[in-house]
Order: sequence, then C-alpha cells, then structure tokens
Amino acid sequence: MNKILGYLLICAGLMLMLFSVMGMYKVFADRQPVAPVVQMADLRINTQYGPMQIPMQGVNQIANLGLFAVLMMFILSAGAKLAGVGNGMLKAERIHDALLQIQAQNAPAEQTLKKL
Repeated sequence: MNKILGYLLICAGLMLMLFSVMGMYKVFADRQPVAPVVQMADLRINTQYGPMQIPMQGVNQIANLGLFAVLMMFILSAGAKLAGVGNGMLKAERIHDALLQIQAQNAPAEQTLKKL
C-alpha cells in the first residue's frame, strides 16, 4: 500500500512542478498574459508647474509578474515536498522489505544491509 501511495505522491509532485515551470515559461516568454491582480490607477500629482500625471502601467505589470512568480515558486516547492514525501515512503518500504528478508533467511544482517 505504501508503494502505491509513494508512487502517486511522486507523480503528483512532478505534475505540480511541471505545471509551475510551464506556467512561468509561458508568461515570461510572452505567450500568455499574466492575470491582473494589482491594478493601480494613474497617479496625479500637483507640482508648481501644474498637474502632472504619472502612468502606472509599468508598475502594474512588474507587480503582477512578481506576484505570479512568487505563486509559481510556492507551487513548485509544494510539488517538491510531495515528491520528497513519496520518495521517503518508498525508501521506508524498501528498508522494511530488506529487514523482513533478513529475518526470513536468518542471513547475516551486515551483508544484506550493505545492499541498501
């Protein structure tokens, strides 16, 4: 049972990592627009020479790209954690099987444990 769950966790982790890497590639290669999370209106300030309008489009784009990168890095790290947990489950199952084999064969434990 642990082997099946371990392999499922590894596959799920790899899928999450692939999703996040492909998402970042599509956005940063200008193939897909980033979702507008931050939308700031143009800034209007009054100076001694009269009112001045500062466009915030560049700031919006940088903020949205930054937030998207942080989200994708979070998803990437979650996928890595899932794959690590699955790997740990498989390793524990392998050690358990080796210890059972030692008990069944009454073989010297040193030789069998070196194979791990």
